[in-house]
Amino acid sequence: MKRWMGLFAAVVLTFSLLGEQEAWAQRNTGLGVGIGSATVASGLSLKLPAGPTAFQLTAGCWGGCDGVAASLDLLFNMPAIASADALTLAWNFGGGGALGVGDGGLGVGAAFVAGLEFHFQPVPIDLVLEWRPGLYVVPDVDIHLVNFGGHARWYF
Repeated sequence: MKRWMGLFAAVVLTFSLLGEQEAWAQRNTGLGVGIGSATVASGLSLKLPAGPTAFQLTAGCWGGCDGVAASLDLLFNMPAIASADALTLAWNFGGGGALGVGDGGLGVGAAFVAGLEFHFQPVPIDLVLEWRPGLYVVPDVDIHLVNFGGHARWYF
């Protein structure tokens, strides 16, 4: 486990040192509000950029809307892959946790997040596609390596 944490820290540090602050300045700023799907939760999606990081909250339905759930992620914004006048293509990675309560009882999990972001410059909108492999610990321990999410948000 220590080996993986060391590798994760090395990757974060490397990309942080290689990144340019200008790439982050091209992103949508302010509070992003929209719809999304994350680990366990689907519904309201909020994103608050904080320099090279961002907090992402998704809250709403659990599963087939048999309950309520919330997912909170800490994301590390990486330098833009490509940029034009109308669109910036960027990516992020990070992790977070999720909690759901419903007919099936209590659900708790954690996920790694790797996202591909499409930031539209003329209007403050982003569309995000995410790969979200997760570890679910309640009600049963289970690993889901193939899990995806997405978000569409307007920034104020």
